[in-house]
Amino acid sequence: MKIKINDYIFNRNTSNLIIIIISMTILMLTSTLEMIFYPDIAYSYTFNITNKLKQQQRQNSYQTNISQPSIITTNNQKKSSDDLNNNLTKVVILTFGDGYQSQFTLAKPVLDKYGYKGNFFVTCNKVGTANKMTWPDLVHLYKEGNVIGSKTVDYGTKAMGGKDLNHLSAQQLEFEVGQSKQCLLNHGINTTFFAVPMNVANNNATVINEIAKYYTLAINGHADQMYLHCDGYKKNSSQTDCRTYFDNGTLTFANRYSVGEWSEQHIKNRNSYNDSQMFAKFIAAVNSQDKFNRNGVSAIPLIAYHDIVLLPDITISSEPSATTLNLFKTEMKYLHDNGFNVLTFYNLGYNEKTNAFYIKQNQ
Repeated sequence: MKIKINDYIFNRNTSNLIIIIISMTILMLTSTLEMIFYPDIAYSYTFNITNKLKQQQRQNSYQTNISQPSIITTNNQKKSSDDLNNNLTKVVILTFGDGYQSQFTLAKPVLDKYGYKGNFFVTCNKVGTANKMTWPDLVHLYKEGNVIGSKTVDYGTKAMGGKDLNHLSAQQLEFEVGQSKQCLLNHGINTTFFAVPMNVANNNATVINEIAKYYTLAINGHADQMYLHCDGYKKNSSQTDCRTYFDNGTLTFANRYSVGEWSEQHIKNRNSYNDSQMFAKFIAAVNSQDKFNRNGVSAIPLIAYHDIVLLPDITISSEPSATTLNLFKTEMKYLHDNGFNVLTFYNLGYNEKTNAFYIKQNQ
């Protein structure tokens, strides 16, 4: 019997192809049935594969145009509410002052990328003016879960005459503090948070008392940390809690109406810093909590931003508190890659009995 080699090869290849097609069909049918009857298993398999790929990408992606100190990055997956409250070790609060338009157009997309929320403090009569956010911008931020706080009615306008809160009449002080809350409320924003312009009234009982009528917390000072028990200012005070007044009636150094923040200023005390130097300062600031939070959170760095600018390096800007978009992106990525939990003032509560702040559960 004579066998044609070409026909044999053709028939054999055809048979193999049919077998492959049948096998693939069975595999696809099996996968489809698994997804129908065992969706959790199918999802878990897909999630694990995708997550491994993302982890590998993260390990290879930590690069920036800004030179920086050597750092160890960690995997920072989004944490559930239970994880957030049970395993807090690194926390930070981000504040944004003076309502710059760039905070909405440039900073917000970066925050959204990582699921972060911020605390935005605005002066009512400057909303909608040149380079400032509009009311629709603020309402949008508010509805998305960001904190919108008051920073007086007229700060930085002719109406205030260049004065700070320490140099206003009683009537003016009441208007600037109380009516700024009402102004926000008139636009659908209910706030209990206030920021003192220039952070200069933490030792003024008159101003503190006026703020306390309308708000539960106020930024009113400069500090590396916000201590939840107000007990970390050893050089300035012997207090062990956050009561507003000592038993003898004198104002305390630190209380819920004089919370301190670390402001990102590239021009300070006649010194000027570039992006690389500011990034190093940022890393030091957010990690300064480590020695206080070994047994749970007792200190939180508050990082304050103002104008976000499109410049290759911040040394070009004459705004002392400006931050380049490139630097801001790098800092947010650092928080993400190193496992920081970004909180807002909504996450904080105050215990009237112990006179201490605490992190709310399931927030």
